[in-house]
Amino acid sequence: FFILYHKKMELIKNQRIDNILGSVDIDIKSSMIWDVISSPGVLKKCHPFCQDNVVLNWCGAGSEDVINYYNGLTLNRYFTKWEAGKGFELLIGNNTYATAKVNWEITPLNSNRSNLSIHIEVFSDIALKKFYLPLRILIKYLYFLPNMKKYIQSVVLGVKYYIESNSSVKKNQFGYNKMFSTK
Repeated sequence: FFILYHKKMELIKNQRIDNILGSVDIDIKSSMIWDVISSPGVLKKCHPFCQDNVVLNWCGAGSEDVINYYNGLTLNRYFTKWEAGKGFELLIGNNTYATAKVNWEITPLNSNRSNLSIHIEVFSDIALKKFYLPLRILIKYLYFLPNMKKYIQSVVLGVKYYIESNSSVKKNQFGYNKMFSTK
C-alpha cells in the first residue's frame, strides 16, 4: 500500500475502484455553472440530501468543507485540484480515510448550454470495511453501487434545478435515498 497523507484524510492507493458518473445538460453558459458550484456552502441549496454544508476553508485547491446529510452521516471534502471555470477534484470521506475521489467537470456545449458531470471513483472496500468480505461483495453490488448511482444523479439534477429555477432544492426532491437521507 502507498498512502498519500494530507491534513486529516488518508487516500490509500492501489484500491479497487468503482466508477460512477452523473451527468446533466443545463441551459446556461458554463461560466454561470462555475459561479454556482464554486460558491462556498452551495450544497445546502442544490443537494437534495444535504442538511447542512459547513465551510472550513475556501481558497481553491486546499478548500475544505463538511456535508451533514439528513440521515446523520457526516463526510468531509478536501479539494485537491481547482480549475477556475472548468471544475475541481476532491477527496471525500471521514477524518481518517477517503472513501472516494470526486471530479466535477463543466463542458460547454454551445454559448447557452453546458454539461455538468460528476465522476466518482469509489473505494468500496474502504466505504464498506466494517463488513466481512463475502457480505461486503453482496452489499456492494445489490445495495451500495445502485444507491450511489441514484445519489449522484440526484445531485446533478439538484444543481440543474437550482440554476434553472433560482430556487433551493427540497429534501429528497428527486427521490429518497436511504444511504443519505430520511423520509
